[in-house]
Amino acid sequence: MTSSILQGFRILIVEDVAATRRLIARLLGSLGCHHLFEADGVESAWQYLNRQDLDLMLLDYELQDGTGVKLIRELRANATSRSQALPTIMLTGHSEANIVEESICAGADSFLVKPVMPDKLGQRIQDVISSRRSDIVRAAGRGPKTEVHWG
Repeated sequence: MTSSILQGFRILIVEDVAATRRLIARLLGSLGCHHLFEADGVESAWQYLNRQDLDLMLLDYELQDGTGVKLIRELRANATSRSQALPTIMLTGHSEANIVEESICAGADSFLVKPVMPDKLGQRIQDVISSRRSDIVRAAGRGPKTEVHWG
């Protein structure tokens, strides 16, 4: 995977452990993402979600001021939020099936267990954003520009 795979992406990292936030930021930087925003919890995440145009959110499951699941549920339910449909990957140390299911049911687009390798993170981000864009195109009743005739 090339070091420019995430060039131009605007990503919010929501993680309450500063060292982990810095590590994730370095991983994203090694993949070409230099438009990073960092939040240490639910409240600070809302500051970015309400005022920034973002491409993706990486969200920890456990935060000191709440849970990632609570944040994603509130975001998906908030029809007035500019980030309601923001692609989101739950990035956590938990791998229990009930936590994965809870996260996906709350509205997370994907789930990754820490620690994660840069290539896997980059590929998952691309997959989630691509999938979300495809959903928008399908909902609009048109396909991407191609020789294939859609619908």
